[in-house]
Amino acid sequence: IAQSEAASQVILEEIMSYRQLRAAENGDIRVQIEEINTSEFLKSAVSKISFHEVGQNKSIVISEKSVDCIIQTDRLLLQRVMINLLKNALEATPLNGVVTVAATAENNKVTFTVRNTGVIPDEVRSQIFQRSFSTKDRNRGLGTYSVRLMTENYLKGKVSFISNEADGTVFSIEIDRCWECLP
Repeated sequence: IAQSEAASQVILEEIMSYRQLRAAENGDIRVQIEEINTSEFLKSAVSKISFHEVGQNKSIVISEKSVDCIIQTDRLLLQRVMINLLKNALEATPLNGVVTVAATAENNKVTFTVRNTGVIPDEVRSQIFQRSFSTKDRNRGLGTYSVRLMTENYLKGKVSFISNEADGTVFSIEIDRCWECLP
């Protein structure tokens, strides 16, 4: 029964994700700001994705260098962004591989990172945030697109990535720690 419940949860999550994406594209999302502890947030995101099939026989590790601080943002939107990044990283990770997540703080900014050891091919990098672009199959391609849309249009943040042999692939989400402090 637990496996069917997990499968149902995945289907429900996909439906909710698509609905939220459509609302975001139409400008119909209301941001709900609350205080979030970065350590608890990362633990929660890792826990939520750990049952997903893409995480089978793979690990997600929270970096020891991760900071424990309070930020003000929309928890559900940030969670959606983090789950999408974790799914992509897990899909690009070989069996028994590791994905590393972290939260770092500098000045009034917090940066969440998701790292895997894979390298994105040059011909894919320029298309990574385009709607409906996917290296997997034609019914995919909304993950990184929605990450950018949610982060830049609703969380008032920035999304970027690097991908090379030395670092692997690291996606970064930078947001302000204090919502009221924003210009």
